[in-house]
Amino acid sequence: MNINIKATKTTLTPAIRSFIEEKLSAIDKFIKAEDKVRVELELNKKHHSGQIFRAEIDIQPHGHYAESFGGDFYEAFDLLIPKIKEQLTKEKGKKISLRRHKRKRT
Repeated sequence: MNINIKATKTTLTPAIRSFIEEKLSAIDKFIKAEDKVRVELELNKKHHSGQIFRAEIDIQPHGHYAESFGGDFYEAFDLLIPKIKEQLTKEKGKKISLRRHKRKRT
């Protein structure tokens, strides 16, 4: 798994980087070694309710994408992992179901 982490309008600290890599281990079983995982963190200071932290993940070549917002980067990323894990689980279930369906027909 090739991980690319980008921080927009903020700095990427080693603590945040290690937190992201630790959380991505939860979806490691769904991702192949050659897949590219792009994570983007953004801080929006000009929102009417104060600072808004945005986390986004994009997994290629499968095209899975999720985005979440929170009060800090940790909260935003914690909200992001279940969203992307649900997409990956759904796709894996479809592949297994299709494989079993084909096996029944032959």
